[in-house]
Amino acid sequence: MSNNQVFDLIGIGIGPFNLGLAALSQTIPGLKALFLDQTEAFDWHPGLMIPDTRMQVPFYADLVTLSDPGSSFSYMAYLKASKRLFRFAIHENYFLTRSEYNRYCRWVASQLPSLRFNSRCHQVLYDPDNREFTVITAAEKFKTRHLVIGTGTIPYVPPCAFGLPRSQCVHSGSYLHYKKSILDNRSVTLVGSGQSAAEIFLDLLGHREKFNQGIGWFTRSERFFPMEYSSLSLEMSTPDYIDHFFSLPRDKKKEVLSRQDMLYKGINFSLIREIYDTLYDQDLEGKSGPVSLHTNCILQTISRKDQYLKLGFQHNELGQEFSHDTPMLILATGYQNRVPCFLDSIKSLIHWNPTHQYEVSRNYTIDRHHRIFVQNAETHTHGFNAADLSLGPYRNAVILNTILGYTHYETEQNITFQSFGIPPKYQKEEPDLVPEGFLSSFPANSKNPIVNPLPD
Repeated sequence: MSNNQVFDLIGIGIGPFNLGLAALSQTIPGLKALFLDQTEAFDWHPGLMIPDTRMQVPFYADLVTLSDPGSSFSYMAYLKASKRLFRFAIHENYFLTRSEYNRYCRWVASQLPSLRFNSRCHQVLYDPDNREFTVITAAEKFKTRHLVIGTGTIPYVPPCAFGLPRSQCVHSGSYLHYKKSILDNRSVTLVGSGQSAAEIFLDLLGHREKFNQGIGWFTRSERFFPMEYSSLSLEMSTPDYIDHFFSLPRDKKKEVLSRQDMLYKGINFSLIREIYDTLYDQDLEGKSGPVSLHTNCILQTISRKDQYLKLGFQHNELGQEFSHDTPMLILATGYQNRVPCFLDSIKSLIHWNPTHQYEVSRNYTIDRHHRIFVQNAETHTHGFNAADLSLGPYRNAVILNTILGYTHYETEQNITFQSFGIPPKYQKEEPDLVPEGFLSSFPANSKNPIVNPLPD
């Protein structure tokens, strides 16, 4: 079935970022938006919804507040609608549980008529004459002037683990789906570090008696990094730092990112303390089942032997190799971006860098005409905070302002007390790159292509 309506934007994928975009779009008069997702309903990381695990951002880093604090889709509005506003205030814990954040998102989703689930995008076509995209699903076709790709990331599995059966190896993102079978083993090994790995490790400690042959936690990092959460470090999760990072040369960006793990891949201090307290208390109680934690261990090979996996490691500092046998392996090895196959037909419109990643513009577009946007696919161009939920409302404000052609949502600037580049008073004056007389060659009422680079 073909839908003749032409939308101003279609978002493909409904995770927190596109859900926030849908919420901010809802109140803009005359804006026609549609959001598609292949799943049955919004459900955020169900395989990691371990009881009592908490977010790493405070409650005000919701879907809308940092761009529209008066929105009826804010977390505070959700609390008011749920008749829990006073309890939340009295509770004085501003870091929500994952399950509470998921309930909030589902509450927002239930109020947005622009969302359409059970709608998997198969292909996107482009009509250059009308400057319109056609989004094709199994049942319908939709036309739009702009696309916002928010299909998210996929679990990263190291090549040495390819082809292993789920009965012996699972990614952390599917932990709860396979927890029952994991607990059937007499030992378990967790590889990786970061918040999700730590949450799983703590959960496994709660079942220590089942693993009488041991729980092992291995990471290639030199230590179990805590998340850096000082105020001056938090200033790097701002548009000011994005501006600075975006201005860096490509090679310098890669170098800078390699040193920033503690800013976005670390473990909450409170969770580290809870893990250590649990280990301490279990040691006092004489809990059975050995537990070991290992740093600087790089997983290099995996082979199957009977009912066991033989994991081949190299110690990063000692340079020595060793092996470890386990019947069950959990890979907390993170996630990676992917280019969805439905873009195959319009790849020629997209700007690519030499490593076949999106070349993302400052306004989050990836094409010459500024009509295709991406969500959380710009770490390599905009910085480590691309996946930061607190910056979702800002990015969505930039996207909507670009689509509208005017500033509907004000975005703050000069937020930070610190300067990330050379202070303005020490900067050298840049030479005028526009040839003398060039601008005067345009009639006074014409659109200057330098001032207004976006086409009609």
